Amino acid sequence: MSAGGSTKVVFIALGVNFGIACVKGMAALLTGSAAMLAETVHSFVDCGNQILLLVGMKRSVAPATKEHPLGYHRELYFWTMVVAGALFVGGGVASLYEGWEKVMHPAEMQPVNLLGHVFPGWWMNVAILAISGSMEGYGFVAAVKSLPRSEGVSLWRMIRRSADPGLFVVLFEDGAALVSLVIALVFTVLSVVTGLHVLDGIASLLIGVVLVVVAALLTNETRSLLVGESNPEIDAFVRAEARKLPGVVGINEVVTETRGPESIIVLLSLDWDDAISAGDVERGVSMLEKITRTRYPAVLRMYVEAQDKRDGIPAPLT
Repeated sequence: MSAGGSTKVVFIALGVNFGIACVKGMAALLTGSAAMLAETVHSFVDCGNQILLLVGMKRSVAPATKEHPLGYHRELYFWTMVVAGALFVGGGVASLYEGWEKVMHPAEMQPVNLLGHVFPGWWMNVAILAISGSMEGYGFVAAVKSLPRSEGVSLWRMIRRSADPGLFVVLFEDGAALVSLVIALVFTVLSVVTGLHVLDGIASLLIGVVLVVVAALLTNETRSLLVGESNPEIDAFVRAEARKLPGVVGINEVVTETRGPESIIVLLSLDWDDAISAGDVERGVSMLEKITRTRYPAVLRMYVEAQDKRDGIPAPLT
């Protein structure tokens, strides 16, 4: 997935969420619905999160400097961690607080006066929730289509494999938004049918729980990337190609580390035949690097070490 593609997904999500947030906010103001207010806060938090992601994307492509010789690729993961914190506090905790207030002091949704006609407040909420659901669904589908496809691999596995926060943050947020919209819609209808206005507050509490759980999942995924995840696919490819090199008698170790969506470091330790010349080793290394970068352009640097297997190579990582 190219950086341009993920940036497009984030811009789509930003536009969708801003439009939804404004409409939800008007409905919450007119009807006094806690569930709708929780949804409004959620959508505005999502807008802020997408702006933070765009900041991270911009900063992560800054050229390398003497102080940061491998570039600023991990800036994107730092800003994604900030997004997770904002979703937890700005979305989850705020919704839980508002829900608790409405549970303690339940109130009926206010009627809405539009162009001289008075409508029940829940009509507006249901209509807006339905429209919001279709718009959120569009953003979610756009993000899913942008994920690298693999035959027989589940959506969750594809998200776990993705090193691009521009995609998986939108997927997490839009997925949470769709679940939250269903909760708000169901509890809005139930509160009208049963007359139990406390259900409006309970809906806000449930939405808060959903956002807290999603923030925790996003934090864990970003933490793994920030620390430095391996890339098993590139690892296996490099091992296979290294075995084909003339003069290689053993592969001591292969380490791949993801520094960004399009920035991967490969560290390789090979045992070469002592009879070949240094020039042959250099040509072999150049060939391996060319083959790897042709197949995986995301490989930023490749470091190859020549070392005898008998010299105490570290045990393979498990």
